[in-house]
Amino acid sequence: MNVPALFAPLSRTRDHRQVIFEAIKSRSVSELVAQRLIDMIRKGQLVAGQQLPPERELAVLFDVGRPAVREAIRGLSLLGLVKIQQGEGNFISSLNVEDLMEPLSLLIDLHVDQINELFAARKIIEGGITRLACELLTDTEIARLRQNVDEARAALDRNDHDGIRQLDIELHETIINACGNVYLQKVAQSIRLLSRKSRTITTVIPSILQSTFDDHEHIVQALAERNPAKAAEAMYRHLDHVQQHYNNYQQAGAATPEHINQQESV
Repeated sequence: MNVPALFAPLSRTRDHRQVIFEAIKSRSVSELVAQRLIDMIRKGQLVAGQQLPPERELAVLFDVGRPAVREAIRGLSLLGLVKIQQGEGNFISSLNVEDLMEPLSLLIDLHVDQINELFAARKIIEGGITRLACELLTDTEIARLRQNVDEARAALDRNDHDGIRQLDIELHETIINACGNVYLQKVAQSIRLLSRKSRTITTVIPSILQSTFDDHEHIVQALAERNPAKAAEAMYRHLDHVQQHYNNYQQAGAATPEHINQQESV
C-alpha cells in the first residue's frame, strides 16, 4: 500500500507498533517575525492605525536582523495588515474587510474560473440572509427599498450609471444589515468584495440592468409580503440571473468599458 509522504517515514518500536515521525519544517526568521506581529494584532496588543516601532527597534526587540523585519513587514503589507507610508513609517491597517479582502480579490481576478464558485457562495449566503431579514426589516426600510427600485429605474433613464451603482449597493446592504447576524453580515460583505470583477459589467448594459431592476422589485415585493421563503428564492434567482449574464458576456468576448473598471454593482 502506498503511504502518503505526509505520514512517512515510519518506524517500528520493539513491540512492533508503527510510529509516525513527521519531518520538522523550518521557518524563515521573517516568517516568525510576521507571525509574532499577527499574534500581537489578534491579542489586541497592536490595534488599527497604530504606528509600529522603526525597523531598527523592532529588530532589537525581536532579536533578529533588520532584513528579516523588513521582509516581514512587506509580507504583512501584501496581506493588507500593514500600511507602509514612505517617510512616515509603518502602521497597522484599518483592519476592515475591504483591506483584508484585497489580496483575495486579486487572486480571484487571476483565476476567473473561480468566479462561478463565488456566485454559488453568494446565492447560499445572501439567500439565507434575505430569509432572515424578511422578518426584521422595518416598514420604513421596506418603503425605502421600494423607493430605491423606482430611483434606480429613473437613473437608468438619465444614463446615470454611478447613481445606479450606489442604489444597488444600498439595496443589498440594507437587506444584509437587517439580518441581525453580525457573522453573516461580515461573510456577505467579504464575498461581495471578492466579486468585483463580475460586477463591472452590470451598470452599463441596459438589458442586464432591466433584468436587475425586475429582480430587485420581486425581492422587495416578497419582503413587503413578509414571506421569507419567497424572498430568499427571489434573491437566489436574482443572483442566478446575474451569473448567467456575466458568463454570457464573457463567452461573447466583450470587453469591459474602461471607465467602469472600478465601479461596483450587483
